Amino acid sequence: MGAQSWLDSSKTYDHGTEAAEVGRLDPGWHVWDATSEGRPAILDHGWNGILAELDGDVTQTAGWMDYLLAADYERSVLIAGVDGDGVPRAAAVGFMRVPRWPLGAFRVMRFPAYPSVGGDSGILAAALDACERLARARGCMTIEFVGVGQPDAVASMKPAGYSVRERIEYVLDLSRGEEELWAGLRRRHRRNVRVSGRRNVRVARSDSVESLHALRALQVEVTRRHAAKGDPFGLRSSADYDELYKHVIRRGLGRIYCAYVDDDLASAALYLTFGRRCRGFYGGSNQLGLQTRAALAVNWEAIAQLSREGFAQLSLGTSHPKVVDEGPESPEYGLHEFKLGFGAEARYATASATKQLRPIALRVHRTIQRLRSCMSTGRRSSAVQHTKAGA
Repeated sequence: MGAQSWLDSSKTYDHGTEAAEVGRLDPGWHVWDATSEGRPAILDHGWNGILAELDGDVTQTAGWMDYLLAADYERSVLIAGVDGDGVPRAAAVGFMRVPRWPLGAFRVMRFPAYPSVGGDSGILAAALDACERLARARGCMTIEFVGVGQPDAVASMKPAGYSVRERIEYVLDLSRGEEELWAGLRRRHRRNVRVSGRRNVRVARSDSVESLHALRALQVEVTRRHAAKGDPFGLRSSADYDELYKHVIRRGLGRIYCAYVDDDLASAALYLTFGRRCRGFYGGSNQLGLQTRAALAVNWEAIAQLSREGFAQLSLGTSHPKVVDEGPESPEYGLHEFKLGFGAEARYATASATKQLRPIALRVHRTIQRLRSCMSTGRRSSAVQHTKAGA
């Protein structure tokens, strides 16, 4: 059987939560289900190895899946495509929320990353098709891919009926080595890194749960500054950060860098790592950090250390494409310039892709949501009027 034969086959092995022979998988597509109470054996015996062979994303690992099952979702599905030689050629992880009655039929399957693939470009299209078939088999009305995908994903998804949204991703090539990376920093960034050193900023890696919560405390300060400017955003709960530590950082899929001025924490950042790729995930600075340029020191120390350890690529996050046209008028312009200052390449990439699998069910779902919203608004209005009458 040829290496490409499984691409033309709809043969699917649905293992449920049971174990398959992870040492040898038959050609075709293999599917496993997972919940917070039931985990297939492949998650502990082979799944991350499959992803490593495919240069997969950290958001597809067993640790990340356990984190989202604990914090966000009730159910997850894993899918892997294997060629005629028994070699994995594609892998993806999807998550489902199952609404309570009477909305249980209105399910959405969401993938936090596009399928990881190895081989020619046709494999991505085949993997997307397999994910769609899986979503239909699980009774989902919508399938969504979120996060940053491969640049060629748009060519595969738009003809397949997906609505695609793009973002700018800032990608830094760490394989250039520390000396070249330093030379690639913009002059202002190099100067401010030196300034932070003269202001007694000291950066240290500290992968403890206390450091993660200290980072969250810094993020709280950031949210307050943004709220004062009319640009508020929310944070995950402290309990979610505990789950993040338990399933991701403690398993070696994340690291925290903290910047101190003398003994006072000024800035911190969390980086996710898997295989040879890493990405900046969370970051925050207090007023002391802003005054001492501590965030620049944190990022540079992380870049230098990750490069020395042999990581090949760092994603510094994304922004809306309109930041390029709007320039300084864009609320994201400061971050745009900050990330470019590290020598990152700004790439246009898919940020999300959505397809309606059951359009009628989706329209019914939206109608029910509107009715529930109207009823809730009416109850609140009646309660206010009743309160005023009582006064």
